[in-house]
Amino acid sequence: MEKMCNKLGFEGLVAVEPQGKSGGIALFWKDKDVRSPYPNNLIEGFNDCLHEAELHDIDILGHQFTWEKGRNTYHWTEIRLDRVLANTQRLHMFDMAKVYNLEGSPSDHSPLLLCSESQLKGNRKHHFRFENAWLTEPMYFQIIKDCWEEDDNSSITKKLAKCAESLQIWGREITGCFSSRIRDCKAKLKILRGKNDNQSLVEYENAKQQLYLVLDQKEIFWRQRSKQFWLQVGEKNIKYFHASCNKRKRNNHIQKLKNEDGDWVEWEQQNRELLSAVTEKEVKNAVFNMHPDKASGPDGMTPAFFQKNWNTVGTEVVQMVRNFFVT
Repeated sequence: MEKMCNKLGFEGLVAVEPQGKSGGIALFWKDKDVRSPYPNNLIEGFNDCLHEAELHDIDILGHQFTWEKGRNTYHWTEIRLDRVLANTQRLHMFDMAKVYNLEGSPSDHSPLLLCSESQLKGNRKHHFRFENAWLTEPMYFQIIKDCWEEDDNSSITKKLAKCAESLQIWGREITGCFSSRIRDCKAKLKILRGKNDNQSLVEYENAKQQLYLVLDQKEIFWRQRSKQFWLQVGEKNIKYFHASCNKRKRNNHIQKLKNEDGDWVEWEQQNRELLSAVTEKEVKNAVFNMHPDKASGPDGMTPAFFQKNWNTVGTEVVQMVRNFFVT
């Protein structure tokens, strides 16, 4: 498209690629000569405005020019026309802010990306999120047991909050530094690899098991954050996507229920069963039928937390569910 633009004698180009069977569009234009000087009163007025507003230019990382014309011609011109400005207060709040020149664009202007990183981020409230990788550490279960038994009279909400507080402090060393832990294990293995004494052999085996543990924790950490997206190849998945949604809708529409023997149950009988007291088995089955990596609830705990600690927390979880239906 750029070759066609230059061949036709145009200097600017914006192109929209076709989507499916719909066509695209391309716009070509010629710019006035930017080498012509701007009037001094415009330049001075603009600078006075920046000074009065206390706006400062943030340096660009990457290619320093943001506009071009006449590429692949003898009149190729590049200028830094686009800038990101910020006042003193914002620069103080976001002292690590950076502006990146993304370059690749069908336009003659390069897109700029502003990334703000606040120096005040340590004062922000971080929401707790349970990490399934913690379950691989033996110390984890002792922490939960101690928090849960610290005050038997506390509500389940307060006990969960206590667990979250303790886990957040302890867990930083587990999931906060995978790279350094892997590097330390490999360095230790390298030192011990050539030694044959009993002590070195034991230490080598321990270091190898520790490396495997950290690698497993890292895999669990990222698997918990992974999501599968259906529409990755555009229109090729449209029919399958709609067919799957319709099938899901049909499956989720309940007309009648079957009992444990596979017999259809009438509505009146269904209502009586639905209004009966919730059993411990029903609650446990509901919890254990969830995928361990499902998104956490408002308390930050994933289904894996309740599944792996059922012997400790199960009784109070069941009672909370029963209280919900009663009240």
